[in-house]
Amino acid sequence: MNVSVVAENLPYLLRGTVSTVEISAAVIVLGTAAGLLAGLLRFVPWAPLQSGVRWAVEFIRAVPLLLQIFFIFFGLPAIGVKIPTYPAAVLAMSLWMMANTAEVVRGGIQSIPRGQTEAARSTGLSGLQTMRHVVFPQAIRRMLPPFVGLCTILIKDTSLAAIIGVFELTRAAQETIERTFRSFEIYLVAAAIYFCLSYPLSLLAKRAEARLHHP
Repeated sequence: MNVSVVAENLPYLLRGTVSTVEISAAVIVLGTAAGLLAGLLRFVPWAPLQSGVRWAVEFIRAVPLLLQIFFIFFGLPAIGVKIPTYPAAVLAMSLWMMANTAEVVRGGIQSIPRGQTEAARSTGLSGLQTMRHVVFPQAIRRMLPPFVGLCTILIKDTSLAAIIGVFELTRAAQETIERTFRSFEIYLVAAAIYFCLSYPLSLLAKRAEARLHHP
């Protein structure tokens, strides 16, 4: 292993790491906000809206993220909609995050016993007040472990953005290998960086799940 090659190119890889973190943060903020809204809309007492949101979520979850990136970046220009690489990647990954967060929200809310809702309604609370003050606060604790797991997956999947030319850690590793021809060392360092980004979140998810089952 050529340590000098790693030391010389580490700053460039760290620049890619910063970009990976920035992309992940943007997607988490946008996707979580949209997913929270979509998840709550699943419980609006209007069947057409529930059905529309459900099918949209299921469709996005069923389509591979890579294909979504290709569709937004390569497919939309065919109908006159051209989106630059970075926004295209963020948009595709935000849609993925939205759909999966919506499922986390739905599962968390439905895990609360129905008796909680009935008891709250019997005290005179409206449906919205019941959701806000009784159901949702309890559901958040159950949503946390799978949500953190989603964030972990997302950080690793930002590597797919390299395929359309977005500069992030995987792209930085590829460009470095093209210059140095040292694929073993560079890919090993990139893998170690992804591990350092993802492993703490994995521990957090396990700890949150343990606290959920043993409060």
